[in-house]
Amino acid sequence: MSTIHPWVILFDIDGTLLTVKKDFNRPLIRRILDELGINYPNMEKDVFSGRTDHDILTSFLINHTHDPNLYKRLKESYVSSIEKEINQSHIMKHPYADESILFFHELKAHIGLLTGNIERAAKAKLKAAEIHYDFKFGAFGEFEHDRNQLPAHAVEMVSKDLGINTDPGRCIVIGDTPRDIECAKYAGMRCVAVTTGKFTKEELMELDPDLVLPNLCHPERWFPELISS
Repeated sequence: MSTIHPWVILFDIDGTLLTVKKDFNRPLIRRILDELGINYPNMEKDVFSGRTDHDILTSFLINHTHDPNLYKRLKESYVSSIEKEINQSHIMKHPYADESILFFHELKAHIGLLTGNIERAAKAKLKAAEIHYDFKFGAFGEFEHDRNQLPAHAVEMVSKDLGINTDPGRCIVIGDTPRDIECAKYAGMRCVAVTTGKFTKEELMELDPDLVLPNLCHPERWFPELISS
């Protein structure tokens, strides 16, 4: 039986804490694909929401037999370009992001990231958004093609950090896409879905999350509701 431990809060980034403007991200990716001679004409039409960077970048190589060396070059070019070029003008920081993080910090929760981003890209985005919280750990998008596998990495990290067997029932995924809800359910975790991304309340409700919120405002109200359900 798992030891009762602090609540584990797993924040998604894109669409939840912040949004990178489309007129920055897509042209940057197109430039990199062209520079590397990668034949992938449909990138501008692809849906990225909720997918891992590993999944997204790999998909661009379908016409290149998923060449692992080309993947390494693509990954490094993408990450280094994000680090060098992204700034506050390319980011919309979502209201109440800091408020929510601070609430869980004061609650002495174990706060980490569960995101499709590659770690270096995640840190660059958070820095540009001026979200300076020192997250305890992160399950990042270079770990897995399938987002449903990321919670297992988070559980392993928390167990190591706290020296306990982590109870998934005391872990809460906070995200904005159906894939966030799916990965939480897959791992036996709770999920709070927010409509600050591209999906409506009705679309998110179809996946039956524990809560659907318009934003992260007033965690002191919705968190007690969540854990009492």
